[in-house]
Amino acid sequence: MRPIYTLSLFLTTLAGMAVHAQKKTMDEEARGSLVTGKKRAMIAYAGKNQSFTMDVNAKTAKASDIPGFISVDGQIVQATLVPSQPAVDARQLTTAQEKDALTKYMNYELSYYKKKLKQNYSQLQTEWITIKDRLFLVWYFDMPKDYKLVSRQLYFSTLFADQVLDLNAPVFKTEQFSRARSVLNKLVTSLKTYDKNLDMEKLKKDL
Repeated sequence: MRPIYTLSLFLTTLAGMAVHAQKKTMDEEARGSLVTGKKRAMIAYAGKNQSFTMDVNAKTAKASDIPGFISVDGQIVQATLVPSQPAVDARQLTTAQEKDALTKYMNYELSYYKKKLKQNYSQLQTEWITIKDRLFLVWYFDMPKDYKLVSRQLYFSTLFADQVLDLNAPVFKTEQFSRARSVLNKLVTSLKTYDKNLDMEKLKKDL
């Protein structure tokens, strides 16, 4: 499931429009979900061979009414795991190769957005940051003016095994960009990845 596709679905739903003839439904197993315990909460994903967790250090955290999205202190976020384009194994790459792979992934997604979804974007900006020895491509762009509810899209993308872990935040008003970025930055700072399946029930009990 492409992050840009699911955001397009999110925007359509927000606008109160009926969604018809979508080419595929959201993959429940390809996105992080909110796991809430007695004392704290996490965004977690448990796959057959790869899993990840991120601590949610926020005053409020709840599942959004839109499937696949989570509200963290009022900011909508989404965490997805998608195959890298082209296929790579991050464990075998140099930093330069990681940058190349993530750049190609971003361009692949943007091409899909423009050519398949027939949407334009503007003011694309990219940054490279390293958090706890993990390389992230931070990228964001302005939405078309006719998207009146969302002004900008923000992504933090990193490689994980042979996949890309994407954290996305739709920014509703331009002046909220810094807050959205702060929310994503806090989440990825606590990111932990595992080359195994996680027991979600046990995880919840431990929270």
